[in-house]
Amino acid sequence: MLKYSVVLILFIFLLISCGEKTDKPANDLSGDNKFTFDSTNLKTEGIDQSGKPFLMEYKFKKGDKHLYRVTSISKNTQKLEMDTTITSGVDQKIVYLIDFEVKDVDKDGTTEAELKINSIKLNAEVNKEKFEFETEKDTDSSKLVQFAEYHSLHNNPFSVTFNKKGEVMEVFRAEKISNKFLELKGAADTISANDRNSIRQDIIAGILAPLVTQIIRKLSDKEVYKDSTWELKQAPVSMMVYQINYVNKYKVENVEKLDDHRIAVIDASISFDYKGQSKISQGNVTYNFDKPKSTAEGKIYFDVDQGLQLKSRTKTSMQLNYSMEANTPQGKQKGSRSDLVTNTNIVELIK
Repeated sequence: MLKYSVVLILFIFLLISCGEKTDKPANDLSGDNKFTFDSTNLKTEGIDQSGKPFLMEYKFKKGDKHLYRVTSISKNTQKLEMDTTITSGVDQKIVYLIDFEVKDVDKDGTTEAELKINSIKLNAEVNKEKFEFETEKDTDSSKLVQFAEYHSLHNNPFSVTFNKKGEVMEVFRAEKISNKFLELKGAADTISANDRNSIRQDIIAGILAPLVTQIIRKLSDKEVYKDSTWELKQAPVSMMVYQINYVNKYKVENVEKLDDHRIAVIDASISFDYKGQSKISQGNVTYNFDKPKSTAEGKIYFDVDQGLQLKSRTKTSMQLNYSMEANTPQGKQKGSRSDLVTNTNIVELIK
């Protein structure tokens, strides 16, 4: 049977239109409030009337310190129909509190920053079985091993460099994280140097870089104002029998004011183009794939004068269906499978 694996593509710049809301201030970090995200629109203080176009650039200074809350919510529902119907699902919410400290900024605006995840809370449900983990509370050795990939992130800093247009150049100094992960898994003294390096790179590519690019987003290289648009073409991604070509699209919905700063309110979306054969055969089994259905939308709030992101809400959704038909000694057998995957991300500047 054809190996089937739905790729959870994290299109890092898109929006969520629902979620938790709290009457507490966003910077209230007492108790569980620090894990309570706010997905509502940023409350601004009016419209910028200057009419003057501007460049969006990051304007960090050496010694700047910030705290971001990044909330990632994913849901994957699978339905397999053969002789019987089997439905399974995964729901997961992870909240990260991330310290962000600027270590250096060169004359061209290239910034080196140190990030430290000071708190994580995970809530998940897998086929109706619930799981919870919180870095400050769950110190039992069995839980630390079970959630090693999260505990290893806790209070172990790593570094990133990016330019003033938000292009992330490198995520590095992640050795403390990978070493802690191997220690928790009992492999620190037995793993080869090559495998140790591969695990570190997997952590960077799979966890750290996606978190960084939620906070540091690539910006337009031209002057913009209300109704300005721009696009960023991405490298193709392979999924199943398809090659996905996609383009990030942005539009400045409005220029608003907050604390006398100009706030660019940016709508974000993605255009998808799927290429590939929808029908393939492997052995005595024939597979027919429907073209995936994808949606993506987002809203980003960028402080033009301070030169940083204040908030963003993102959501992507993908549905993939395929059917199969096999000739067996018992006759022709048919089946089908469908997957619906949604990813939502909320970024908030707490201070």
